[in-house]
Amino acid sequence: MGALALTYSSIGDWLDSHSSALQLWFSESARTIDGFQFRKCPAWLEPELFIKACEHTKYDNARFQLKICNKRDIWRVRISMVFHTKARLMEDGTTVGPGILFTVLDDEGRSFFVDYFAISLSALEKSVAPDQWCIFWFNKLARSRQLNRIFAYKTYEAEME
Repeated sequence: MGALALTYSSIGDWLDSHSSALQLWFSESARTIDGFQFRKCPAWLEPELFIKACEHTKYDNARFQLKICNKRDIWRVRISMVFHTKARLMEDGTTVGPGILFTVLDDEGRSFFVDYFAISLSALEKSVAPDQWCIFWFNKLARSRQLNRIFAYKTYEAEME
């Protein structure tokens, strides 16, 4: 009684607002995002490009270079965070609600599915800064069962000194 029933469209609106905030952050002050671990290694994100949905791209898309330091070397992976504002049909035939799709990009710019996270209703209460938003979702990605898909596309960046 008295509970607010949220529909996919309201979750989509919520995703749109976070996408807009991230787009603004990219254009004004995008900087390296530190402060998380990827496979027990220090990692950081370097914002690369924000692509607004248009006739060529169905959904807003934030591209990052994920850098991972494994004590000897620094590795780079190009990752896209796609804001799916509508329901999505998954590979197994199930339909899930709006959420965040992660893809990895190869050297030629082709994207490959990594994982999809439907937005939970409890997440709708949270309003966070764009860099914290990214840390939240990339931490979620770091715990994904599909994490191996990312490392198939890693590129050597530099040796630690």
